[in-house]
Amino acid sequence: MLVKLSKVQKLSLTDLMGEPHKLDPVSVILEDFGTGKGKIIIECFGQSWSSFWPAMGERDIAAFFCRCDEHYIAKNLSGVRSDIPDYAGLVEKARNEVVRLRRDGDLNGIEARELFDQCRKFEEVENADQVDGFLMQEIFGDDWWYCIPDKPNPDYRYLCRIIKAVQAGIKQVGLNEEGSGHE
Repeated sequence: MLVKLSKVQKLSLTDLMGEPHKLDPVSVILEDFGTGKGKIIIECFGQSWSSFWPAMGERDIAAFFCRCDEHYIAKNLSGVRSDIPDYAGLVEKARNEVVRLRRDGDLNGIEARELFDQCRKFEEVENADQVDGFLMQEIFGDDWWYCIPDKPNPDYRYLCRIIKAVQAGIKQVGLNEEGSGHE
């Protein structure tokens, strides 16, 4: 068995209820495994995210984490998407497409009215399984699933707020200085 001792730093971020964070307390564990190799674990309100970076150049994990964009960090910490399907916006998008098809002469008035009225089916859609594929194909064509509008994912935005708070906390205690980490 090979046992290796590493230096771990833990940060506790509290009093984050004010702007811009509005977060519950956040715990952060930073671990450097050697030059340019490190891991971070973040916990907030029972959820946790972690990532390991094996090639950070000469930086320690704190300096690396603070110099990265929150979107890059979020992608590495979690599989959560930045945008999610906006099924509520599907009614308006479908109706706008029907109007465009009518103006372009691809539909006559009766066909357009019928499709426009059928778009009401999308008002109750909450997930992909509830989408009427035949109606979507009639309005948007064969690749209709690409026409479902997106909206910002609140879970992703939440994670980005946490990342920014962690970056601010690391900077506040001065761990983001080059070479400040320990091996």
